[in-house]
Amino acid sequence: MSAITRTSFLKGQVLEMDRLLELSGDDPLMGSGLRSRKAEIEEELQQLPPQEARVRVSLYFSGEPVSGSYGIDAEFAAKALAPFLDMVKTQYIAEKHGRVAPRGPVRDQAEARLLLTGLPRGSVGFELSPPPAADLFNERQIANVLDRLSTTLSAAGDNDEGFAQALETMSPRAFQRMRDFLKVVADNHASLRLIVADRVCDLDKDRVVRASTRASATTTDEQDVDRSGIFRGAALESGRFDFRADEGEILSGWIADDVSDEQANEMNQLTNLPSRATLHQTTFTTSSGQSRRRWELRALAAVPVR
Repeated sequence: MSAITRTSFLKGQVLEMDRLLELSGDDPLMGSGLRSRKAEIEEELQQLPPQEARVRVSLYFSGEPVSGSYGIDAEFAAKALAPFLDMVKTQYIAEKHGRVAPRGPVRDQAEARLLLTGLPRGSVGFELSPPPAADLFNERQIANVLDRLSTTLSAAGDNDEGFAQALETMSPRAFQRMRDFLKVVADNHASLRLIVADRVCDLDKDRVVRASTRASATTTDEQDVDRSGIFRGAALESGRFDFRADEGEILSGWIADDVSDEQANEMNQLTNLPSRATLHQTTFTTSSGQSRRRWELRALAAVPVR
């Protein structure tokens, strides 16, 4: 068994020990044996040689759709994976190109394709990884997207304030896919553990229900607005921009997908100069009134100095 395969197996065994400890309740004899076995597995994990970092996300489920460590309801798995994969794909394109249209095909979606690369043993779940990529930038971007989505899912199970803050970088279309994903998991009375690199998002049944309810109750409002202020520049490689409005607010976001490289370079000629920006504004508002805005720069014009 290779080091990578052994590591995946042992990590699955740790998850299985956690599940059995939860089921054992207060049984002192069973609990002692399980904790001892878990310590042995964790010690072996520490002694394995370091793995070459690779992008992957693991989703583990428990609850009604799962039969112990034997298997998972295939219909549930299909329903849950579809919106999750679409959420990753849509958020990836939004971060690469700016705004994603509410409907229709998604540009360059093949770049965010994930493969089913493992079925972790010792627990029930899926390991998803991008295919071998010639463009390492795409792979790094997928890793960033997965990390960001994990953070947002975790925040959804906590409180409105943290969730609203996490939504600042979320594409509205990807947010809808997140709603769909959480609803499938909640409606099937399942728990979710999502692992991206060293980040673990744990949503038990109660937190899944809270996360789904919070996401469903959050509204989105989209409109185009004009703001005057000082343009602080754009990074063409990442597509990010900064703009300080006359009121003092710093607006940070993405350059719109339909802005050409030539137009973006022209925008940068206005760095640190009075400008008027045309922006696409998306406002996320939770049921308690917490709100955050996401900005997309569509056009920029110089403002004559009086």
